[in-house]
Amino acid sequence: MKWAGAAIAVCTILLMGVGLVILASVGDVQGVRHFHDPNHFVMQQAVYDVMALVLAFAAICVPPRVLFARGSVAAIGALVLAGLLATHVPGLRYNALGATRWIRVAGITIQPSEFVKVAAVVLLSWWMARCGGRLRTWRGLAPACAGIAVVLAGFFFQDDLGSCIMLAIVDGLLLFLGGARLRHLLLLGLVAGALGGAWIMHSPVRRARITSVFFHEAEPAAADFAGLADAEREAAEREAAAKRKKARDRTFQIRMAASAFARGGLRGAGLGESLYKRHYLPENHTDFILAMVGEELGLGATAGCVFLFAVMCACGLFVAWNAPTDATRYAAAGLTLHICLSAGVNVGVVTGCLPTKGLALPFLSYGGSSAIGSALAAGLLLAIAFRPGRERPRREPDRKLVRCTDLWNG
Repeated sequence: MKWAGAAIAVCTILLMGVGLVILASVGDVQGVRHFHDPNHFVMQQAVYDVMALVLAFAAICVPPRVLFARGSVAAIGALVLAGLLATHVPGLRYNALGATRWIRVAGITIQPSEFVKVAAVVLLSWWMARCGGRLRTWRGLAPACAGIAVVLAGFFFQDDLGSCIMLAIVDGLLLFLGGARLRHLLLLGLVAGALGGAWIMHSPVRRARITSVFFHEAEPAAADFAGLADAEREAAEREAAAKRKKARDRTFQIRMAASAFARGGLRGAGLGESLYKRHYLPENHTDFILAMVGEELGLGATAGCVFLFAVMCACGLFVAWNAPTDATRYAAAGLTLHICLSAGVNVGVVTGCLPTKGLALPFLSYGGSSAIGSALAAGLLLAIAFRPGRERPRREPDRKLVRCTDLWNG
């Protein structure tokens, strides 16, 4: 498994390098506007990346058997609860854009959810390995779902829909891989989908983001205004123009990202030659940094970044398949899904296939919490690849016991 771990490490470093190069090229406009320093974002990200690599190396040095010891699991659980509650402590919480997802310590802004999602994978993997075959019954599945519900509730009160969706998808897939019955997961998925849909429909902003991607209102034709009086026709035309403006505002970022990709073409416009970094594409250094890669470096660089994530996914699943214990097997699969699904959702948003949501692109987007959290996940995955430990002796099953492999009725 060591060659797979080496490939994951190389992909991580390459993606971080691409992120620093693009930030150095496109971050100057935002840096001058907000901090009067064209190198602010690239220098900050360089510091974050160094911290992330140090933390990843520390994670590699931790043997998996120590990570999944009872004392370690209890400490991780306590840190998860502390991270969820810290965003609501007066004097510590930091509000931005109506959400309370951050805390500020000594002038440094931290988003605890980036670390909570990684810790949740470790805790769920420990429980799945502990309960074994009981995961196929509600007796083993209910405690896992209760823990996931606690974390989801914490994200809900932080107004962090993106983290809720990613946690539910990753943990749901991990439970499925662990042998949970499909009918149980579908029932839980229906309940979670109904609650999530109600949450989305309750917010006009989120509802507009969903409808702007999947539903397109037809443009009113001139015949629609025929037969109306002058005053009524003018009022109808003004209302139609207002609706068109709102629709354009909802899809503004996606349209600008598509235009940036189109301008870059196959070869790209060249480093420093981005046009859409100048007030045209908001969040071009964070959530939409892939569009900047496409504009300046071209389709080849964009496809290269996607290819690196695909390599990480394949190698991570290979590590999970060959891990010697159940806990390390589940953890490797969950950490791989956490990194690669986050990247897939970000690519889907930037290309207009998914609704706009504030999810960073791992290892490339600007942000300390995202960089460190993604590197921590990669470091734990590398620890499993480089230091898998020994497989525990398994008790031979009773020959008289017949096990059904049907995921639906087993």
